[in-house]
Amino acid sequence: MIESIVQFLRRDVTRGVVGTILLKVGSGALAFALFSLAARTMSPDGFGIFATWLSVAQMVAVVGLVGQESLLVRFLNEYRVGDQPDLTKGVLLSSLKISSVAMLIAIGSIAIVADMRGDEWLLILAVSIYTAVNAGLMLGSQIARSLVSILMGEGNRELFWRIAVVLFLLAVLSGHRQLDPAELFAVMTIAMSVGLVAQIIAIARALPDFRGTVARSETSRWRSSSLHFWVASILEAANQYFDVILVYWMLDPATAGIYFAASRLANIFAMLSAALYSFGARRLPSLYFSKNHQEFGRTLQLMAEVTALCVVSGLLLIWIGGPYLLKLFGPHFAAQHWVLIVLGIGTAIQAAGGPSGAILQLTGHEREYVPVVAANVALRLVGFLVLIPWLGVLGAAISATVSLALATTALNILCRRRTGVDPSILVLLRFPSSKRGTYAVRGADSAD
Repeated sequence: MIESIVQFLRRDVTRGVVGTILLKVGSGALAFALFSLAARTMSPDGFGIFATWLSVAQMVAVVGLVGQESLLVRFLNEYRVGDQPDLTKGVLLSSLKISSVAMLIAIGSIAIVADMRGDEWLLILAVSIYTAVNAGLMLGSQIARSLVSILMGEGNRELFWRIAVVLFLLAVLSGHRQLDPAELFAVMTIAMSVGLVAQIIAIARALPDFRGTVARSETSRWRSSSLHFWVASILEAANQYFDVILVYWMLDPATAGIYFAASRLANIFAMLSAALYSFGARRLPSLYFSKNHQEFGRTLQLMAEVTALCVVSGLLLIWIGGPYLLKLFGPHFAAQHWVLIVLGIGTAIQAAGGPSGAILQLTGHEREYVPVVAANVALRLVGFLVLIPWLGVLGAAISATVSLALATTALNILCRRRTGVDPSILVLLRFPSSKRGTYAVRGADSAD
């Protein structure tokens, strides 16, 4: 057994997946520290307001990027494999121009609505600047991940800047001072700006010399794909952040803060899914477009093995250690252990389903992906409206878990039918080890 484990860890794909997961675990631990410290340095209502505005900012950033972050992952890999620098330059310039204009419109619209609601101008300004920098980091991380490394992309987006913010919050906590949400947004923005500058420098060095290259466009392909990516990104953001906004609206700021804390802890599994997506987004598209079917399948199999191990470990952690983790946010958070368990089951099912949504998008089947995510959001909204008046915050957790489980099942079925592969952990039960990674990928010759 020990020899088998050693051989498993020596595989290049295993090291890549484990390394990406460790990066996500580190960023997740820092995010947990950031939010738990923020809850202790703010009043219950203040933390709820911060959590709600953070959710709004994340959704606005996704809306303002107009799907360009996913578009770049899709086409940068295709053009690099096909050695097409003219199209590479064209898609980079096009995405930067479109996302810059759309982001200004999105941020301006939210600022106007917030001002009409009577929110403090300092908070509006802090959230607006944070949203712009966050969007730049999101777009830059996709380019850096494709052109430089996963560490440069994801590290600057989710890991390094959080260290500085956590240290700041520790200093505030030791000084027994209460923070205002606008202050924390300002500190986060400053720290993220450093990461954004580092990304820009690294990307500039990694890009080929385009000075003698005339940019070429495939406008119709980009427009069609970006529309589907945009809708999918908005729906995915709604799945992650709209819950907190609805709880804030239907209940109160303090309860929104409690739900936010439980959902962030349950995101241990969403963190795993994001790690697999980050790894897959860098490795799978090039294998797909180069038609390396055997390596494509082998990569998915090894990703499933790592996923199964992490899902079991994560469920045990939430079941046994959940109350202690919730107490780190404050004494009144520990009473919501069942909310955490229910949310954890939903995100565990999502992680066990594998990166089926990412595979559908990155292999040219993004049109199949959008209706499933839209149905997930609609079902979750209906569940909130029905269950929250009856069960309170636990009803919100039940609605989120049921909708997530159904969407994961539907996406996995679609992925098997459209691409011929099963990215879920169930694939480990269907194939003997001697045959793993040998199946072909359906539709690789006709990806658009």
